[in-house]
Amino acid sequence: MVFEIIKASGKTERFNPQKLIRSLMRSGASEKVAQEIAEKVEKQIIPSAHTKHIYRLAKKHLKKYNRTADMRYSIKKALYALGPSGYPFEKYFARLLYAYGYSVEINQFVQGYCVRHEVDILAAKANERFIVECKYHSNEGNSTDVKEALYIHSRYADIKKAYKLRHENRPLAYHGWLVTNTRCTSDAIQYAECVGLKIISWKYPENGSLETMIEDKRLYPITILSPIKRDSVETLFSNNIILAQDIAQIDEQTFIERSGLNTKTAVSLKRLADDLCLRIKPVSKNF
Repeated sequence: MVFEIIKASGKTERFNPQKLIRSLMRSGASEKVAQEIAEKVEKQIIPSAHTKHIYRLAKKHLKKYNRTADMRYSIKKALYALGPSGYPFEKYFARLLYAYGYSVEINQFVQGYCVRHEVDILAAKANERFIVECKYHSNEGNSTDVKEALYIHSRYADIKKAYKLRHENRPLAYHGWLVTNTRCTSDAIQYAECVGLKIISWKYPENGSLETMIEDKRLYPITILSPIKRDSVETLFSNNIILAQDIAQIDEQTFIERSGLNTKTAVSLKRLADDLCLRIKPVSKNF
């Protein structure tokens, strides 16, 4: 059956069952299960259906087959649940960088050549320094546009100029990054590629996108442990428990003591984290 569906941005595209199958398989579903779910979903949707509706149908069917795969299928939703402010997303991405071997500092004030800047993340690896700005959106229909790329690159250029003057004799390479939990517009990507600003977003770049970074090392945010309440997320973040892995890697009693949560909630989250993380070996890759 050939028909158009409506994306979160409001644009239309042709419904592609193979795209749905691939996303289900990335979540841990077998090819056979993914195909069965895609067939069921295709029979239930109508032309001009929204991708959100398709996602909900697929998730409903996937949950019947495999609860762990069902949680992994919710990565994008889990990233939106890091809001409403952008700070949890900044802290989460800093934790991702740390897992990939970077040293990180968050929310630092840095003197540029012209003015002082508050930087979301300062990262370092070997002789390279990274100035990372995170743009969080609570609505998946909001893309990060070229204005954000222009703004971030100008701040990076001011900081880089000051750094080079202060460290003239040190062979350091400086890089500016724009990181977002949604997609970037084509103009933002075109500008970033032109000026050398690195973008990490949903589905971009092809090798090294945000979801790729998450999946390659199973670095799921705690918000993927559904259902988890907002106040529990805030409590865990305040105790530096950011990833589902952070919960899975410690014993139950230690987690209860460290989490700041009541015992019933802590035990429930611990079991979910164990199901998600301990049964699946992460793929070790450098970034």
